[in-house]
Amino acid sequence: MIARAAARGPSKRRAIATVVQDKDLVAQRHDEIFRAASRVFISRGYHAATVRAIAREAHLSLGGLYAYIRTKEDILYLVFDRLTTTLRDAMRRAIEGIDDPAERIRAAIHADLKTTEAYQDEILLMYQETKSLDRASRRAVLSREADYVGFFEEILRDGYARGVFKGDPRLAADAIAYLCSIIALRRWSLKSRLSPDEVREGLVAFILRGLGVPVEDDR
Repeated sequence: MIARAAARGPSKRRAIATVVQDKDLVAQRHDEIFRAASRVFISRGYHAATVRAIAREAHLSLGGLYAYIRTKEDILYLVFDRLTTTLRDAMRRAIEGIDDPAERIRAAIHADLKTTEAYQDEILLMYQETKSLDRASRRAVLSREADYVGFFEEILRDGYARGVFKGDPRLAADAIAYLCSIIALRRWSLKSRLSPDEVREGLVAFILRGLGVPVEDDR
């Protein structure tokens, strides 16, 4: 994913002002807007996309859309925020109930790679259009990104403390986060030579070896 913020800390999310106050309805509409906006931004590009086109794709009137967002930048931030949340939730579910650090990092990476594969267009959009956000939104996205990298780092620190992994946990966490994103960033090269399963298994094995964990082929 995108370059993380320099300092770690609690993830900060930017609020999106809405006219509607029903939280459940706002969450539902934001999910619909996220999906519609993703399709429009990916097909047209962020700068060529219009709020009217996004409203049409979401089956909302223009006025109806503005009850849930204020600006096109709000929509772009919403896409990025939902994407980072989706990645984190997938990894959390994957490691639930797993104590062994090597198996936890393996499960987290697998979940990240499968989610990245499903949302590769949106992830590429993040790399291309983070610069289009206003300063407050950019800081919030970078904070979420730091939180995402921190998820890997937490598992790694536990593994280092238990003698399972080798190396620097912070550097390794950043490297893992970047390697997971190459499914989107290098897909033009990967898809011509390897199946999705081969890419996932190859990346997991590569990362585990880098952490000092033997994989099946090494035994």
